[in-house]
Amino acid sequence: MSEKLRFLLSRLFRKTWWRCALFSLFAFLAVALSAVIGPSIPQSVAMQLGSESIDSLLGILASSMLTVAIFSATTMVASFSAVSNSATPRASQLLIEDSTVQNTLAAFIGAFLYSVIALVGLHAHVYGEGGRLVLFGFTLAMLVFVVVVLLRWIDYLSVLGRLGETIRRVELATQRAMVQRLAKPWLGGRPQPDGARGRHAVQAPTTGFVQHVSMDLLQRRAEALGTTLHLHVLPGAFVEPSVVLASCDTPLDEDDRKAIADALVIGTGRSFDHDPRFGLVVMGEIAARAMSASVNDPGTALDVMATAVKTLVYWIETQRTGGEGAAGTGSAEDATAGPEFDRVSAPALREAGMVEDVFAPLARYGAEAVEVGVVLQRALASLRRMDHPPFNGPLEDLSRYAIARAEHAGAMPYDVQLLRDAAAGRTPAR
Repeated sequence: MSEKLRFLLSRLFRKTWWRCALFSLFAFLAVALSAVIGPSIPQSVAMQLGSESIDSLLGILASSMLTVAIFSATTMVASFSAVSNSATPRASQLLIEDSTVQNTLAAFIGAFLYSVIALVGLHAHVYGEGGRLVLFGFTLAMLVFVVVVLLRWIDYLSVLGRLGETIRRVELATQRAMVQRLAKPWLGGRPQPDGARGRHAVQAPTTGFVQHVSMDLLQRRAEALGTTLHLHVLPGAFVEPSVVLASCDTPLDEDDRKAIADALVIGTGRSFDHDPRFGLVVMGEIAARAMSASVNDPGTALDVMATAVKTLVYWIETQRTGGEGAAGTGSAEDATAGPEFDRVSAPALREAGMVEDVFAPLARYGAEAVEVGVVLQRALASLRRMDHPPFNGPLEDLSRYAIARAEHAGAMPYDVQLLRDAAAGRTPAR
């Protein structure tokens, strides 16, 4: 199975309708099994245990599950809107793909369909005494399952859509993408030398963001051509028909160009899956919204800065424990075993951009808030003390930029000196 197919299947399995259809299938199978297993149960046993209350139980389950399912769907939509309004619309993607939310809605819909199908079977006299007994057992199990899911859902509602929970989700998604990238710093290919470009180029077939690169498909095409392919874009890059996706020195026909372009999944938006910088961009957007005049919530900006420092420190420490690689990234496996796709070269992630993605909006929009500026300088100083070469230059530039923005915003000399002291590490941490 190609990497592209696995990626598309993983996106499919995260859709809400898929889980709802799966739970509904289980419900249908439970009803069908009752009719199949029922005749094998002795009638005397079925009569002794009794199942006269099955009709009323199924009626209660059908009416209540429809109401609860509609309520849950309404809550989901309200939570998506709350995340978009309080954080950023890009963060709502994580909530839409949340497995707990999807499983809860799917369980309620599945229970509703189970009860409706079972009631139809009962009124159509599909079940004998044994079938009614089996159906009664499945109904009791369904009731227990629904109660457990409902209790979990009530507890989950206490954090669903909250800003702090959204920031935590963005942090976890970013760390997952970082782990994937550090495991394959060049997506499993060879490190690409600066300026490497073949004579024959493949342009993007459409406009959008690169969401996934299937290196195995590129490797297969490179082997068929007997050449080396140079990949020029990474997941998260914005492309349009004039942007070169890949190039090589071997002449390419239309089939070759189409096969190379098809190895890249281009969508309308960026994805958290293989793009470590996207999570940091989203953090920056959350902080920028918090510092807007309409929201004016410096506390959220401080929370974002703490999360950003934690996330970038995670990147640095994971990188250091994982081995050496180009541009500071790599893994021991890459260094000893060689690249998995030796006929494809890929550029390294621009690490300086990771710092800029999250802290530049804070320096820009938080220039008038001295308390935010001081914490920003402390955050930048904390990362400088980690002494990560790709970060050091951008951190120094951002520190100076933030102070210059504060001066331009009309900060008092005393406040500007506070910022300079924080940048130099001369103010006590609070």
